[in-house]
Amino acid sequence: MKKTRIYFLLAVFTVIGFALGLTFDNLFTKSYADERKAEALLPSENAFEVTATGTSRSADYEIVTIYGRKYIIFSNGEDIEVLNY
Repeated sequence: MKKTRIYFLLAVFTVIGFALGLTFDNLFTKSYADERKAEALLPSENAFEVTATGTSRSADYEIVTIYGRKYIIFSNGEDIEVLNY
């Protein structure tokens, strides 16, 4: 076969595969999560609380409590780092 015909067939199969993927996307990737189960696992009171905020030499920081666990969040421009506190 000629090279151009092979490239044409690859392009056609790629387009057909992409169209079928969009068509049947929800068939295999359904989410069966139940919101009531998630609420039962995580307590709703004091879900998120900012304890302290401030700045250091090169970054801003916040100490945050999420569902009883403390985290410190450093941000510098577009960079964000989250650490257990």
